[in-house]
Amino acid sequence: MSVKRVVAGLGVAALVTALIAWRLSHAPDHASAASPPSGSTASPSAPLTPSGRTAAAPAMPPARVAPYPELGEPGLAKDDPLTAYRKANVYPPTSHPLTAEHVDLLHPDQRHEQPRATDADDGVEYLFTADRYFVFGDEPLAITLDVRHDGRPQPVTVIQAFAAQSDHRLPDPPRTPFVLRGTGPLTATLAPAAMGLTTQATIGLYVEFAYGDTRQRAHVDFSYTPAAGVPARFTGAFEDRVESGSLVVHAGIAVAVAGRYVIDCNLYDASDRPVAWTRAKVRLATGTRDVALAFFGKVLVDQHVEGRFHIGELRGARFDPGRDPDLEQMPPFAGTFTTAAYPRSAFSDAEYDSPEKQRMIQFLSDQQERGVHQGPAR
Repeated sequence: MSVKRVVAGLGVAALVTALIAWRLSHAPDHASAASPPSGSTASPSAPLTPSGRTAAAPAMPPARVAPYPELGEPGLAKDDPLTAYRKANVYPPTSHPLTAEHVDLLHPDQRHEQPRATDADDGVEYLFTADRYFVFGDEPLAITLDVRHDGRPQPVTVIQAFAAQSDHRLPDPPRTPFVLRGTGPLTATLAPAAMGLTTQATIGLYVEFAYGDTRQRAHVDFSYTPAAGVPARFTGAFEDRVESGSLVVHAGIAVAVAGRYVIDCNLYDASDRPVAWTRAKVRLATGTRDVALAFFGKVLVDQHVEGRFHIGELRGARFDPGRDPDLEQMPPFAGTFTTAAYPRSAFSDAEYDSPEKQRMIQFLSDQQERGVHQGPAR
């Protein structure tokens, strides 16, 4: 085999791998908002300031949808690029099967802080966290500090604890103190609305505590959206029907700020088993609007479900480029909606297709016919 052909084969394989990785990165492992960041610890030698840099703890990796959904296999090594591409694109990038393993989609507001050893490395561990990451309007936030020595509660003295806006443009933002109380894990309640913000912001929670001669500092963030900064809200109006072989739930949205929105929703069967996820990317004008949430037909067929379905974890955000964060969060829908009863035969078993997919299949087929090496990875 010539060097030219080998190089060409490597180029095709690299291209396909990159394309499949791109498609997977746009699949359900990325919810409508960034995954909540994990906890971090402030340097013990530096002043406890909101603008100080911190070292982030490793975050829980998101659950991924297998690129070979019909085989349940997570890898691409068994097939040539054309076969791999076909198997990775059975479903559209905006609708995939949902299982109990997709923790990031089933619990999009879950925090991932874990107990960490203190800087003294003396057998003492602490967990500084909150009950969720996204807070809206007048909602309170529950904060917890749990310090343990060899698994047993370690008494500590809280030296300082406060919340402050995390913004590099504010070198010394106002601080809002909170009081941690308790005999085991220390707890506090914070009302972010009292901070007087008018737009969405990232808020840092800071604490410094002591036991014996040892001091430890910690810091975690959360996202707060005041009532005045909410770009849109779900109205609670829904309709459902089968369109082109897919189940489509139409959700009403009251839009206060026009723009590009991303809306995510989960679907469950009558036994409360997660079966599907969908994402709608739409441009919405102000006023009451309707967003179509399409659960792809083959997803439902392959999940072997029928009957009534109900939605859950309906959430969304408005894209606001240039800001940090660049997604203005919508309050998640607190209720649910149950569809009519549908037989499995109502849904199409056809695979996803699109001009983009056909162009890629044609390209890979042409390469294969020209004899470009596309054997399995070794």
